[in-house]
Amino acid sequence: MAVNGYYGGYPQFRLSGLASGLDTDKIISELMLVERMPLDKLEQKKQLAEWKRDDYRDITNLLRGFKDEYFNLLKQSTNMLSQSSYKAFSVTSTNNSFVTATGTVTASEGNHSISVVNLATADKAVSTSTVTSELQGKIALDDAAVALLSGKKFVLDLDGTTREITIEDFTTVEELVTGLEIAIAEEFGSGKISVGHTGGKITFTAIGGASKIRMFNGYSNNGLEALGFSPGDSNRLDTSRTLEDQADKFAVPLTFNEDGKLAFTINSKTFTFDKTTTISGMMSAINSDVEARVNINFDEVTDKFIITAKQMGAGNNIDIEEMDGNFFSGASGISELNPVTEEGMDAAVFLDGVEIKRSSNNFTVNGITYQLLKAHTDPLHEAETVSVGLDVDGVYDKIASFVNKYNEIISKINSELSEEYDRTYLPLTEEQKDAMGEDEIKKWEEKAKTGLLRNDSLLTNIVYNMRKALYDSIEGVASGISAIGITTGKYYEKGKLIIDETKLKDAIRKDPDGVMNLFCQKSEAVPSYSRDLTFEERSTRYNEQGIVQRLFDIIEDNITTLRDKNGNKGVLLQKAGITGDVSEFDNSIYWQLGDYDKQIDRMYERLIQREENYYKKYAAMEKILSQMNSQSNWLMSQLNMGGW
Repeated sequence: MAVNGYYGGYPQFRLSGLASGLDTDKIISELMLVERMPLDKLEQKKQLAEWKRDDYRDITNLLRGFKDEYFNLLKQSTNMLSQSSYKAFSVTSTNNSFVTATGTVTASEGNHSISVVNLATADKAVSTSTVTSELQGKIALDDAAVALLSGKKFVLDLDGTTREITIEDFTTVEELVTGLEIAIAEEFGSGKISVGHTGGKITFTAIGGASKIRMFNGYSNNGLEALGFSPGDSNRLDTSRTLEDQADKFAVPLTFNEDGKLAFTINSKTFTFDKTTTISGMMSAINSDVEARVNINFDEVTDKFIITAKQMGAGNNIDIEEMDGNFFSGASGISELNPVTEEGMDAAVFLDGVEIKRSSNNFTVNGITYQLLKAHTDPLHEAETVSVGLDVDGVYDKIASFVNKYNEIISKINSELSEEYDRTYLPLTEEQKDAMGEDEIKKWEEKAKTGLLRNDSLLTNIVYNMRKALYDSIEGVASGISAIGITTGKYYEKGKLIIDETKLKDAIRKDPDGVMNLFCQKSEAVPSYSRDLTFEERSTRYNEQGIVQRLFDIIEDNITTLRDKNGNKGVLLQKAGITGDVSEFDNSIYWQLGDYDKQIDRMYERLIQREENYYKKYAAMEKILSQMNSQSNWLMSQLNMGGW
């Protein structure tokens, strides 16, 4: 615990003026204030280093935000590295219900006529018959058994609507069938479910075949088992149940190999499923497989399996081979021998009078991507007009947004470089903070934090390189940035860019390729950024690149988290690191702060010793004075007693 608010000491030396009458604690405290001055200066240096680190990180985060917004491949609407940001087209169709279109960078302005003969479709394999077995009881009832059913109940679920059915007093199987059909009609409405029997086995059939029936135990009196049914029995497969559980529910019972597995290939992709796999799990595995290139589902309405090829258009896109079990040789109703029941067709259109066929409804011709949505009734006499025009305003807005953000960054860095540093406002010591209010401390520290990066060489280099990148000539590009209406402001604006809207829009309209190349032309010789490029490679890449590509490289040089061959990250990260990255604890300032901590610890130890020495000296003085006082008192007592 600190003595006088500072350091540790030894209580046995604390004799506070018993003989001398001096306030030794106060005297030593004042002496230690002087002794502490070098420590205060060291702690101030540490605080300044921490503030400087935070300022560097603010610049790093500003550059990261710039990169994430304007150099991000995942943000196509603002990605200034993409050619489409500078050569965008507005495309309209006279009827969007037939065809829509978008323009790519290779498009040209103009009008195009398109007639849709037919849309592209995919190969489809559909079960040739319903796949679920008839909903029939397992017990053959006779008249005697029917007489025992009176009053029993069961629950019927029809397409999600649930009703409890009570069995009345019947004497024959025929009466039971008729009575059940009447009772069901009263609950659900007539003409929905018919009831019959085969040799006494009761059957329930959805009229029209498009409804799902499920059966459950009654709420109060179970008549389900008495009719020969089990809970959950249905006229449709339950895809959430296992293949084994539903095997007998198929109209053609599902069989497995001796190991209890199904195996088959779809488009040369082999699938093997254990009987414990659910039907939905099997279908999901097929649908998610990129090699199979199909989707399979079970349609509860038609009670059929449907396989649809992911590749549209004509051609053999569904090929099946059974290996083990009988899923494709009986149970599914889809035959491996000739699975396709609906053959896919290529899309066919007349584009500007020329017949074109494509395997997809989405295709690109001469830089225009068409999306076919509906065929014309009479394509020889009907047509839509697709108009393509350059989106000058859209391109201008993107460039203007980019320039505004660039100006914001340049302004922020320039303000750090030019901000005055006042040495009279040093970080406050703990004693100074104790003597001040919160508002006073806040104002003081705001002043103390200013100017810490004044004339900083790293930031100066960033600004210089960014400004230089704008005006250096680009190989293969005839004009510079000023030629399209973007110029530097007054000298005191320190590189701020000014846009002449009329001139820039005119350049976009007249020479979109030139504007595009000026901003985002890529180097052909060195197309990829790397920290490990040689000086010659860097020079070549720089000279061939457009403005935005150059700015991207400059920012990456300073903030990339990837290491070069020497193990170094971006320049700013090497200097101050960034939160959330390993550089947070591996940078120049971090190691500088660690060195300050070591020095501070050593200085604290010396101050503790110095304080202890002061107390020892004063304790010794007090002891001597006490002895002298004792001797003096003894002499005085002897004189008073007449001993002399």
